[in-house]
Amino acid sequence: MTIALPGPAPRPRPLPADEPLSPEDYRRVVGVVEAVDHAGDLAEFRERLVTALRSWFGYSGVTVLHGETAADAVDRGCGVLAGYSAEFLATYAAQGWEREDPFRDEGFLQRLAEAGVVRLTDISEGARFREEFLVPRGIADKAAMLIDAAPSGVLWVGLAVPDGVGRVSDRDLAVLRVLRRHLTPLAVEQLARNRSREASRGDWDLTPREWDVADLAAQGLTNRQIAARLFIGVDTVKKHLTRVLAATSCGSRTQLALLFTTRGTPS
Repeated sequence: MTIALPGPAPRPRPLPADEPLSPEDYRRVVGVVEAVDHAGDLAEFRERLVTALRSWFGYSGVTVLHGETAADAVDRGCGVLAGYSAEFLATYAAQGWEREDPFRDEGFLQRLAEAGVVRLTDISEGARFREEFLVPRGIADKAAMLIDAAPSGVLWVGLAVPDGVGRVSDRDLAVLRVLRRHLTPLAVEQLARNRSREASRGDWDLTPREWDVADLAAQGLTNRQIAARLFIGVDTVKKHLTRVLAATSCGSRTQLALLFTTRGTPS
């Protein structure tokens, strides 16, 4: 039986006259969300998010980190990044720019926790870092996004726009705020699942970076592939993997993969 709904045929709600976003902007949001929606775990979620943000927004560099707090995520650098050269990262560490980076400042992280999305050019104390380090290396501006999934931790996203584009636009900030709202439930779920997964293997006593290496090694990636995914050196991967095999009492990658399979899902 078919029932006719009374009243005139509905029409789509028109965007308000002062609506900052266009239909194309909303398509970018949907594109990113669709890219990460079916990620199997936190590692895949991070990688898909990096790729989607670079593809849909054109950011030259993207970093996705996680930790107990924003400061923890930034300090330990547990996660993935793309678009930054080895020379860029080496100079950042060797010349002490880490101490000048406003994105690591406690005051900035508090502001980010309150606002959700902040751009570098809105921070007066970030002028020197931008002008003397970023701009000479082809980065005009950066933005940061924070998703708080307490008690399961936080997801920190850093975004860099190439020189010549100018600052992160007001429009992009508006899109990122909308995107953050849609990413939040997905990120909260992934962080909670990751926390449960690690808790089920608590006796392994691995650091967050060792968990990353163990996960990728168990998936069959080579040391060089793991290094490229995590943007660390091959020798660093070898050191982490040696520690992982010892902590899990595995004699080989094959045993590690089997152990991850049998203990991959918390009861």
